[in-house]
Amino acid sequence: MTKHINAMNGFSLSDLTRDDGLIFEIGDEYKDDEEEFSYSPNVQLTNEEALNLLNMDNFQDDDEDDDNEGNNSVSICDINFEKLKSKMTSITENNKVMKVVKQEGVGQVIPNDAQVTVRYMGHIQDHDEPFDSSFTRGGTDTLRLAQSAILPGLEIAIASMRKHEISIFIVHPDLAYGKHGCPPRIPPNQEILFIVHLIDYVDNGSVRIFEHLTIEEKRHFCNVVKGVQAKFNTAKDYFQKKKIKQAIREYSKAIQWLEEAELKNQEDEDEYNKLLSRGYNNLAVCYNIENMPRRTCIACNRVPTPTAKTHFNHGRALIRIGEYDSAMEKLQLALKMEPNNEETVKEIRLANEKQRKYLETQKQLWKHCLNTKQKEKVESSFEKTVREMCETFVRDCQLLRQPLPESLTPEEDKCIREHAAAFGLTVTTHQRYGREITYLNKPNY
Repeated sequence: MTKHINAMNGFSLSDLTRDDGLIFEIGDEYKDDEEEFSYSPNVQLTNEEALNLLNMDNFQDDDEDDDNEGNNSVSICDINFEKLKSKMTSITENNKVMKVVKQEGVGQVIPNDAQVTVRYMGHIQDHDEPFDSSFTRGGTDTLRLAQSAILPGLEIAIASMRKHEISIFIVHPDLAYGKHGCPPRIPPNQEILFIVHLIDYVDNGSVRIFEHLTIEEKRHFCNVVKGVQAKFNTAKDYFQKKKIKQAIREYSKAIQWLEEAELKNQEDEDEYNKLLSRGYNNLAVCYNIENMPRRTCIACNRVPTPTAKTHFNHGRALIRIGEYDSAMEKLQLALKMEPNNEETVKEIRLANEKQRKYLETQKQLWKHCLNTKQKEKVESSFEKTVREMCETFVRDCQLLRQPLPESLTPEEDKCIREHAAAFGLTVTTHQRYGREITYLNKPNY
């Protein structure tokens, strides 16, 4: 008989595994646009996630249905691990890791030394609450296999999976927490049930192989290419997870390997330029995200075959350091290569806006500069303009550096430096384009 359950009162794993189904009764007080209520006050899962991951209806014993009917307090302990294992397959010779697939994955089984992104829950028998759950920590975990960083049984389990697969495993104590357990949550000699969803993975095998080559072997371009492509994949994975500093590290290492490689023919050189362009272009994107415009400019200048992406990121970085004319040149090149790119058009508008504001400020400063030269002192009107300029610059999160008017008198220069210091800014002078240029800088420039 199908069981009816009020969602407010919660429900157990045993309820979810009933052969005759389950009907949730939800009152009018719940609105469709609100977050679904979790099936247990202790496990922060939505109903949909619980149903997707704990859909173990074929494991419930027929003779247990009548006993469980009407009992809302039944927990995961009502699913006997031994009976569950009778419907699973061993993935080790000694039956210490048992597995059943609940959702088939795609592609090949992942490499043994992959970097994986997973969602998982760990249960022990007689406890309804999981002792470990990536859901309660925000959703996903990134794990490195073959690094002795996770339980041996869990590593064996994950290494048997394919992308997008959802599987259930039971791990013997010898490959889990052993005879001592992990007090107070894991008792001694405790089998562990893991429910794992393999979301994605990155193959790090080529990197590991490359790192174990001799110095001479690392210079062979054919060896370098495999390692670099694997590094790029790892960097891309970090970037997608918004771990930009880690992505920068991986791209930088790959570029270092490339630049140390020995090229033997034109084919090697063409592939080299292609990979190097990809590395420096992506590095430029990362530097712009991390607000490192000078490093962005360096990366863009080192791209062997510049693209619209190169010029766009170069232009964006130049805006942030107050090089508006140069920024416009780069952005116009990007627009010429990709005429319909809306992001480039928006960046050109931004460059025009910043340059216009800078020229207005420069005009005001020059106006008061002329007055101060006549009276041989810095007037209050000049100080007011300088203070407003510093305030505007500090508030502008898109700028790290801005040029100042040339030919300032010593009094004017002193006034600007004093006000800049009051706002936590610095004033520096550089030789650029054959002349001396003074810049207003933020602390993180």
